[in-house]
Amino acid sequence: MKIKLLILTMIFSFLFSLSLSANDISKVIVPTKHNKELTISDIAKIQPGLGVVMMEFGHRFYIVYYAAKAKNWKLAEYELNELIEAQEVVEITRPKYKDALKKFENDYLKRLLSTIKAQNWKNFITIYELTTKACNSCHIKTGHPYIQYKLPKTPPLFLDLRAGVEL
Repeated sequence: MKIKLLILTMIFSFLFSLSLSANDISKVIVPTKHNKELTISDIAKIQPGLGVVMMEFGHRFYIVYYAAKAKNWKLAEYELNELIEAQEVVEITRPKYKDALKKFENDYLKRLLSTIKAQNWKNFITIYELTTKACNSCHIKTGHPYIQYKLPKTPPLFLDLRAGVEL
């Protein structure tokens, strides 16, 4: 118990002295694997914006559809989970969108995920179309009516959508 208390005291002392020595926390240097001189301010500047994450979102959403269509339910589930993780980045970096994104996740993405887990193509199509409409409606509500998702007519050529599918 004394060792834990000593370690906690040392950590607290270090963090306290660090905050005292740094007049501006944004200038504290954070060593990384490739760059030993990034400041917290530098790291904050390179956080992806909503547009960057939405490109990933749309790309993964497209793969989800064609993976499900090919009955590659594992790939569809993987891509949808990755899409949700990308959305969580925006919830942190752009908190003004957090509530709307959480609502979208709960109202649509989780429903889509349940159709994937049930491997139910008919229900999947219905929820996918509702999710697409909700996406496009959100773009209108947020002042971006010129951004309207449209499912590409062809599956992604860079993926073997049948990989791992039992025939």
